[in-house]
Amino acid sequence: MRFLQFAAVLLPALVFTACGDGPAARSANQITSSTSASTTTTLNALRANNTSAASGFPTQSNGNLGANNVSKQDIHSLLYSGSKTKVLAHLMLWFGKPNHMNVGYSSDDPAQVHRQITDMISRGIDGVIIDWYGPDNFVDRATQVVVREAEKHPGFTFTIMVDRAAIGDYPCSGCSAQEKLIELLKYVEQTYFPSSAYLTINGQPVVTNFDIDNDYSIDWASVSGHLATPPRFMFQNQGGFTHSMSDGSYSWVMPNATNYGLDYLSSFYDAGFSVANKETIGAAYKGFNDAPAGWGSGRFMNQQCGETWLQTFEKVNGLYGSGKQLPYMQLVTWNDYEEGTEIESGIDSCFSLEASVSGNNLEWSTSGSEKTIDHYNVYSSKDGQNLTKIAEAEPGHHSLDLCSVGMQSGKAKLFVQAVGKPSMANRMPDPVSWSGACGN
Repeated sequence: MRFLQFAAVLLPALVFTACGDGPAARSANQITSSTSASTTTTLNALRANNTSAASGFPTQSNGNLGANNVSKQDIHSLLYSGSKTKVLAHLMLWFGKPNHMNVGYSSDDPAQVHRQITDMISRGIDGVIIDWYGPDNFVDRATQVVVREAEKHPGFTFTIMVDRAAIGDYPCSGCSAQEKLIELLKYVEQTYFPSSAYLTINGQPVVTNFDIDNDYSIDWASVSGHLATPPRFMFQNQGGFTHSMSDGSYSWVMPNATNYGLDYLSSFYDAGFSVANKETIGAAYKGFNDAPAGWGSGRFMNQQCGETWLQTFEKVNGLYGSGKQLPYMQLVTWNDYEEGTEIESGIDSCFSLEASVSGNNLEWSTSGSEKTIDHYNVYSSKDGQNLTKIAEAEPGHHSLDLCSVGMQSGKAKLFVQAVGKPSMANRMPDPVSWSGACGN
């Protein structure tokens, strides 16, 4: 149940009959109201791009939303009650390079990195996993910008994922893959481990990798032995839990898997349950479409208008709880626009609504699944630009008695905003006009 606390005194809650079988039908079915002037906002604030995506970024054919106004509801609200899960966003830092899509920003721009991390924090994200490609290149310079920004935000962490391409790109003539990996990790140890923002477990820094074992034969014990500060290595997929030197494993989006990857996730979590003292890094994703990527191969996973995103959280909630915590969850991904997994610009729920007025009753009709909606906000305005919040309603409620929420007699423009579940697009149609008389 949600209670608004933005006013010094809340007006009594109004009880309505819920429609349908969505979340509201299982709640206490309440609308809360307030006429506090402290809840004022502007039309522009509720419709403008409120993300770190470039303001001119357009909607793409692979399902990426254009720059949008998205829900800043805490990402942890999608997880089980009592969750202590650390939610980490997978971050790509190659934008601004000529061989990658132009998304309207450069990953090494400190102002952009500031926007990204403050946007993540505003959504409840606890840190980032950086896809890293070795030292002394564009991505490495951008990584250092991220580190400096992360250190300004206490509690926000980062960790390094060594991409397999880092080994192939490392300039060491005659070196084996293992020798290159040792040098790469020595650099990470010297450059990134000392940061106050680096993710650690019991004082040990965490390192993940992407597909290194698919391409190379590595003696990970030997690699670890060459480091003054041996890290906790996290490997991939179900087999990562039993990998040599494994301290845990992470799951990923699998576009070629059946059932939107949910069966894969079940097997992964089951494998995590079967081993003691290993960390499990779960995965949440919206879908996949690599058509715009230069390396694309037609891989596709339907977003299902936001349902895929929600189902990956529901999978966790069916297996974990306050007594059995999922330690970490990785959002796959924050900004891989080329593979259609980015959530930076928001997730499209295909939801819309339309408001109308009948006497002193405000009503709204909806199209799309209310599973993707966190709540509705109702605003009143005299000039159509400066808005005051007058009520909040759970999904399933589609009407409001205006006189019962303290509306004064006269004329007003009324707005209904559908606030999406975390990182989903908010929706607010044009206002409707009201001219009514409410008794004292």
